[in-house]
Amino acid sequence: MQAEMRLDKATIAYAALVALFTGSLVSSNYLASKLFSAEIFGVTVSAPAAVLAYAMTFLFTDIISEIYGKKASGVAVLIGFATQLLILGYNAFALKLPHAPFSPASPEAYRSVVGGSAQIILASLTAYIISQTHDVWAFHFWKEKTHGKWLWLRNNASTMVSQFIDTVIFISLAFNIIPSLLGGQALPWNVIGSIILGQYIVKWLIALGDTPLVYLGSYLVSNYIGLKTIQSTGIYGGEEKTTPTTL
Repeated sequence: MQAEMRLDKATIAYAALVALFTGSLVSSNYLASKLFSAEIFGVTVSAPAAVLAYAMTFLFTDIISEIYGKKASGVAVLIGFATQLLILGYNAFALKLPHAPFSPASPEAYRSVVGGSAQIILASLTAYIISQTHDVWAFHFWKEKTHGKWLWLRNNASTMVSQFIDTVIFISLAFNIIPSLLGGQALPWNVIGSIILGQYIVKWLIALGDTPLVYLGSYLVSNYIGLKTIQSTGIYGGEEKTTPTTL
């Protein structure tokens, strides 16, 4: 018999971070069905309740990028994309099942939460893969430019721009471009701009506030697994420098 494979601390920590990443990502798909309005700096903004959960995905990919390198964070993004496709398949199957009369949720209520329209799904997946790929690239671009210094800079520079890309692509595709191409009802561009601004203000504030969490998460993980081991051996396809990160 083959000996059971042993999991080292680096593998366990990576698996945990990817699980937190995909958990936040999947949660955001369901939380998006609720919208909220709030006044921020005298401006009334509206955003989906998923804004926090989705913003946290950038936090986890930044920690993965910092500890494990560009390739490992890219793998996490692809796992997240595959997970979303899998969830869509599960949802489609569940929606096709006959509805029991004693089910606590009506077919309409259930469909409104997990169904989603084709244009929303397509816009969401497109925005996700582009913005998350940019986030990974930008994080390592700034890490290289600063020679591993100033984690706060690469965290904010990558996340804030990536959040803006995600918001612009999703809102534009879901509520104007795709409906226009399919002959549906498209929102005018001035309304699209207002929605983008409102959502980005919320995402920008969350991105600004997650910097201490990136420091904390990177510190806890690196101390748990031993950062010098990752850097010197290059596991997970890491291309990290042996120079320690400067806060």
